[in-house]
Amino acid sequence: MITTSRFFKEKQYMWYKVRELQSKGLNKTQIGKHLGVDRSTVRRYLQMSREDFVRRRNSHRKYTLKLAGYEEYVRGTLEEYPYISAARIHDWLKECYPDFPEVCDKTVFNFVEKVRCKYGIGKKSEARIRRDYEKLPDTPYGEYAQADFGEKWMSAGNGRSTKVYFFAIVLARSRYKFTFFARRPFDTELAIYAHECAFEYFGGKPEKILYDQDRVLISRENLGDLMLTRKFQTFVREQHFQPVFCHKADPESKGKVENVVKYVKENFLVARVFRDIDSLNREALEWLERTGNGKVHGTTRLVPREDFAVEKGFLMPYHGTPQPPQEEMREYHVRKDNTVQYRGNYYSLPCGTYRSGQTTVWLQETEGNVELYNKDTGKLICRHALCTRKGRTVYDDSHRKPRNAGVKIAERILVHVSGNREVAMWMDNLKRRKERYYRDNLEVILRIIPGYDKNTLIEAIRICLDKGIYNGDSVKSLCEYVCRGKENGTEIYGLEDRLPRQGGLIQSYNEILRDYDKT
Repeated sequence: MITTSRFFKEKQYMWYKVRELQSKGLNKTQIGKHLGVDRSTVRRYLQMSREDFVRRRNSHRKYTLKLAGYEEYVRGTLEEYPYISAARIHDWLKECYPDFPEVCDKTVFNFVEKVRCKYGIGKKSEARIRRDYEKLPDTPYGEYAQADFGEKWMSAGNGRSTKVYFFAIVLARSRYKFTFFARRPFDTELAIYAHECAFEYFGGKPEKILYDQDRVLISRENLGDLMLTRKFQTFVREQHFQPVFCHKADPESKGKVENVVKYVKENFLVARVFRDIDSLNREALEWLERTGNGKVHGTTRLVPREDFAVEKGFLMPYHGTPQPPQEEMREYHVRKDNTVQYRGNYYSLPCGTYRSGQTTVWLQETEGNVELYNKDTGKLICRHALCTRKGRTVYDDSHRKPRNAGVKIAERILVHVSGNREVAMWMDNLKRRKERYYRDNLEVILRIIPGYDKNTLIEAIRICLDKGIYNGDSVKSLCEYVCRGKENGTEIYGLEDRLPRQGGLIQSYNEILRDYDKT
């Protein structure tokens, strides 16, 4: 928000600048164009003597706010929900008060900001709702563990990097940890294998394990009645432990394993060179022995390995043998049409996935679906139903190149020129004559909008419309010439009268620019 002193300084600068430009011989129209203000504003400054200006500055006008009667409602809402936006408050005001006046969004925004400032109510980023914490008692031995997934880029030597993915689990009471590394993103089968490796390492399993709501383990949220993936549900029943899922986007509820993930990244993995995944897992076990589980814990002040000797007797027995997953993700090349070929069919990826001939993704077939994962981040890109026929292309409509992009660009241009009729006519003609290149031409104009004011763009397009020019680069060049004329003090309006009129396309665009230079 602009302060009062800054406001008057800007006004004072404007008053002196108008006088200065008038002394140089510029008329009101030229001064207005130079300063970006209306001609009537220039006239008002010229009619105002220095004494009048100082007197106006010292007289403070007070206005009655249109929304003053709603101050208590807005204040109460902000005190209860300090993070709420002005747009949401505007909607609530209209909902609660049928006679709420018709005002623009900016009016409501300014009013909400005044109320925030008056009563010292910060926004979410400045004053989050304070969360109350309390120190919980230690859980019984063998009752709880927390598990999570992580990933990190590692140096692979010779200037190359590779991403590794890992599973981390920690016993809540003793803080005894285990990590398992993989070269590919975790799917359900690989996550189950990591669990079994952890149970074997612990020599048992806890009664409950706390997780994030991760798509590796959950197939559907189902309005709070979380549905596990079929294979993970089978694994839970076989191993007789209880999975517990924390609230979505609430990592603080499983802070122990969050700290373990951070510890692995910033202690074990930092500056480590990747050779192969087996070596990394072997090095991780050695690190756990000497550091992760071998040093005094900062909170419990106990060595996890020593405290685990007590907790181990409370774990449920594990009698299985970890079996590596049979179906692993495979790396597939992305074709230049943003598809991958799998079992005689083509499966679509979002437009823009293909970057070069080296673009690859992870592909996994699971439970009748084909899942495609980002090679760098490990995130799920899309999921298609597996096609049992051959030679088919399986498309997701959201992956197709948007067909109405040109319409949206045209709307943005029209907003910039305040719906100018000649600009709209020029774009309609462009679409009829060059439908295939319609969007490309509009994108050129959209890119130059920040560099020119509305009138400059309208003048350039008006000339193109008159001469039958339908090319975005031509509009761009004309904008440069029109703008140069303004800077030199040349009267640019009426430029089209100096140009040779032709019924169709002009023979040489350079003739227009040469004629313009002469004006």
